[in-house]
Amino acid sequence: MPSYALFDVLKGHFMDGSRVASVDAPTALKKSIQDHLVHLLNARQGVMPHLPDYGLPDLTAVYQEMPYSVNTLAESVKSTLVRYEPRLKNIKVTPYPVAKGDFVLHFQISGQMMSGEHLRFQTYFLSGGYATVAIGGARATADA
Repeated sequence: MPSYALFDVLKGHFMDGSRVASVDAPTALKKSIQDHLVHLLNARQGVMPHLPDYGLPDLTAVYQEMPYSVNTLAESVKSTLVRYEPRLKNIKVTPYPVAKGDFVLHFQISGQMMSGEHLRFQTYFLSGGYATVAIGGARATADA
């Protein structure tokens, strides 16, 4: 079974710039999942006509209703990952407390790969709803 997605092979590199062919299989799988999480969490529902529920709902209401809406966003993130990231199971999304006046939402996403290995991602939603995803200290963003 391949360690990465077809999209990774077609691009030839991961978001952090490392070439797909130069990365060992376990690392390639983690990078592929991380890259997909960045794309998935930065997509908004309704943008892809063939997959209308791909991505997250508009985050404007989340920011307007902070801090009360953080758990609602955590539930949306989890349900989206369960549906669209099949390489992770037993997914948990844990929000960190929001500092007063802070517009950065921080979540820990954890899950288990088919190999049984556990992964943790530090996920940040910046003002405007833009998401970054970090694993092992390497942060990936959608513009990479």
